[in-house]
Amino acid sequence: MVVRDYSLYIKGLMHENNRKNDVNKPVSIWKELDRLRGYPEKTVVCIFRTTGCAWYKFTACSMCGYFNDTSPEIVDENLMHQIDTLYDSLEDTRVLKIFTSGSFLDPNEVHPPVRDYFIERMKNKVDKLLVESRTEYIRPETLEPFKKAGMDLRIAIGLESADDYIMKYSVNKGSTLKKFIDAATILNREKIELRTYLLFKPPFISEKMAIEDIIKSVEIVAPYSTDISINPMNIQKNTLVERLWKKGLYRPPRLYSLAMLLIQLGSRYPVLSYPTGGNRERGVHNDSYDRELLDLIVQGSLDHDFTKLADYYNSLDLEEYRYQVELEDRMFFQGDYDALLKRLSSSSITY
Repeated sequence: MVVRDYSLYIKGLMHENNRKNDVNKPVSIWKELDRLRGYPEKTVVCIFRTTGCAWYKFTACSMCGYFNDTSPEIVDENLMHQIDTLYDSLEDTRVLKIFTSGSFLDPNEVHPPVRDYFIERMKNKVDKLLVESRTEYIRPETLEPFKKAGMDLRIAIGLESADDYIMKYSVNKGSTLKKFIDAATILNREKIELRTYLLFKPPFISEKMAIEDIIKSVEIVAPYSTDISINPMNIQKNTLVERLWKKGLYRPPRLYSLAMLLIQLGSRYPVLSYPTGGNRERGVHNDSYDRELLDLIVQGSLDHDFTKLADYYNSLDLEEYRYQVELEDRMFFQGDYDALLKRLSSSSITY
């Protein structure tokens, strides 16, 4: 399921979190647009501060930096205060997305009394709820409290890739496609919706290979998914991907590639993408800034209509982009050559 040395190396990059965070306040709360009920609408997003992902206790995924926001001293009372803060922030918004540093359905991260308190506070305040979880916590008994309360629920699973080799040797996910399908089957039986997250361009594969992996993965997971979110890499602190990126050994994917995927897949599958860090050095970006392309990606995802994105994309000169993608695919490693050149040009040689 994992490569021991690889997992231990990733664990070694994870610093001890000694920051003094307010344990009674969520990591963050904000509002954005999403289409969880089939149309774009205002949605509140909340990241609860918890003791952390169970997988993080052993190792971590190669790109995940959520452990930076954990607090080992969190107790149930703190989480209940965080829930109260969220409740006061909802105002008239009726759609809510919940994230933690791990899995909201993990009973060791969010204890059942806290989960029940959350449901009791939110059941008459929220019309649509999305929570994220690893596959191992998606069981009938963890879903029953939400169903009993009559909550309209969608579960988000970070599958990342339908290729077990990529999950094991690139992402270090500690999961498999079979586990995803088993969890998705439970959700289907319980009549609960599923949002599947796919990671676009994990480390150690070229952008061309990453494009092929997304296409293959979408085709595999579509029968199980209400919608599929293509998440281009966003480089988070104290992760393996950040280590590679700082050495010029990794480049985030290009906006051109993300746009192409949405255009190609959007007419057949319920794909979407709300890129974190878009047009920034740590996120999905082209060699030159393109605000319009990013805006069209987001708007097309909200509308589930990529016609305008396709029109704009087809008007662009993509010869250099295609050359760079092909060149990267032929290289021994998939580095960020601009970053490498900058590093070399700024270095000094003493004779």
